[in-house]
Amino acid sequence: MVVTSELVESKSLLKGTKYTKKVTGLHNAVLSRLWNVAFNYGLAVELAACEDDLWTQEHLDALMDRLERRGGNPFNYAELYSTVQDFVSELPYRTNLKGVVDTSERAGRYGSWRLDFERL
Repeated sequence: MVVTSELVESKSLLKGTKYTKKVTGLHNAVLSRLWNVAFNYGLAVELAACEDDLWTQEHLDALMDRLERRGGNPFNYAELYSTVQDFVSELPYRTNLKGVVDTSERAGRYGSWRLDFERL
């Protein structure tokens, strides 16, 4: 949602086909809106990604570094989860959680924590 990415395919004779993610761009309007909301309301914002979607901690660290260098990074920290379900199962234990913004395909998983980007 905050970045555009593409799948990169690499083929190996011994290991077969392997897919990885490559960040191709940033959604500046979304990042700006998140930064403004976080700043105005004093919120901590987490950048979360899942290994199921082919993200790695290195991807998240590189993205956080890129956002820090350009200024206006809305995220306080980044975390990689194994699956979306691992992330969802952790939500009830976060006492400071205000909401989750994600793609519309996964909206139903977050229940009352789901936020539309327009409602931020």
